[in-house]
Amino acid sequence: MIEVRDVSKSFVSDERVLKHISTEFHSGKINQIIGQSGSGKTVLLKCIVGLHIPDSGDILYDGRSFTAMTKKEKMQLCSEIGMLFQGSALFDSLTILENVMFPMKMFSDKNDKEQQSRARFCLERVGLNDVFDMYPSELSGGMQKRAAIARAISLNPKYLFCDEPNSGLDPLSAIKIDELIVELTKEFQMTTIINTHDLNSVLSVGEQIVFIHKGEKAWEGPKEKLFVSNCSELNDFIFASEMFQKFRTNLVSEQAGHS
Repeated sequence: MIEVRDVSKSFVSDERVLKHISTEFHSGKINQIIGQSGSGKTVLLKCIVGLHIPDSGDILYDGRSFTAMTKKEKMQLCSEIGMLFQGSALFDSLTILENVMFPMKMFSDKNDKEQQSRARFCLERVGLNDVFDMYPSELSGGMQKRAAIARAISLNPKYLFCDEPNSGLDPLSAIKIDELIVELTKEFQMTTIINTHDLNSVLSVGEQIVFIHKGEKAWEGPKEKLFVSNCSELNDFIFASEMFQKFRTNLVSEQAGHS
């Protein structure tokens, strides 16, 4: 489990991008951070993984305070984290196999043969059996995401972070990536946190949801309660599209019919 305790973050003057956010992300579940562009959800994700240092507050990994960790302890934590970046962020000059091996070269004591074996296993696990010697430019967008997921799980992480994993993908590829992340989360009992504004993804795979609005936690709860929330900002976010406006109208009609 990852705990966020009273985290605030600002970059310029006194304007806070994050304002006293506290929440929990549970292992074995798909935890999602949702919100409009500019709401602060990406900054929150980066604070959790240590790419940004909060101005105040703390992040706890299974009870371990990130703020109180030594440099050595933070390096150990890095070996427990898998990160799927927006746009995949594969190294163009490395083969797919070398890309997946990259975290192991930095954070593991495996020899080269062991690293290759693990990298091949991870690629095969995500359905990429024949791309070991290919380069990222030779793969489709969906295949690049799969390769990036293979790299993210190469260290057998306890914690998996995904920044907009469906960005730039067609609907079918997006569904497959969502399903793969769910499978791996359950298989390895990881604490998975997905930063997204893709409501289709939220409705299909989300379990525990945190909604960020203007740098504040405006709502959190299970996916099943998204449509019955009293949070006006969340309702505006969910029902912004025509499809979800129709869903809302039908939901209100059904509720009126049962009353």
